[in-house]
Amino acid sequence: MVKQKKTWAIVFIVIGCIMLFGRWVTPLSIVALLVLCYGIYTMRAGRALFGYKCLALGAGLLVLDHMILLLGGILISIGVFYARAKELHQERKYIRRQEFVSQFHHTREPWVPEPISLWHLFGDTHCDFSLALPTDGDPTIHVQGVICDGDFTFPEEYAVEIEVFIGYGKVNFEGETHSGMLNKFVWRSPNYAYSDQKVKIVMAYAAGNVNIRFN
Repeated sequence: MVKQKKTWAIVFIVIGCIMLFGRWVTPLSIVALLVLCYGIYTMRAGRALFGYKCLALGAGLLVLDHMILLLGGILISIGVFYARAKELHQERKYIRRQEFVSQFHHTREPWVPEPISLWHLFGDTHCDFSLALPTDGDPTIHVQGVICDGDFTFPEEYAVEIEVFIGYGKVNFEGETHSGMLNKFVWRSPNYAYSDQKVKIVMAYAAGNVNIRFN
């Protein structure tokens, strides 16, 4: 009797979901969701690169099947990006870029951290601040998009304020991993207020993997 009640409960839940979302469910969207789920599974299993490829493929299939919905979501994301960039930089001069696929890499030679807001669908952001040259003020590096891979290295004396939001993925901070859905990580160096060398990092993505370390 209990088993029968559970069966009917599952049936009612399935029927309700079909009634609510049936108009959006097609064979192609089901395949896309399966690919996305497999991508998430492989990312959690430690195969990040393959997982990102699956997520990109699944997103591409959803684009083909639900172009209007996806374009609407992208436009909303860009609108939030513009508003957030203006808030973060507080009317100061900054670089603003919007790209489909981009790489923001500073890991091989000296570089100067500058205030920047970067939006992309897919991107890599890798910065080594042990190579950063001294700057005036407290530049904000703001990156936002759909899928990302982020890697930041800071020297011990560098003051940092970090704000990361990942819809699904993980944030690894000094060997401690924070993973799951709607993952938000906020951290600030104790000496941030009075340090001469400091930077603010703000990231927001639907899915991704972010590593932060000090050396």
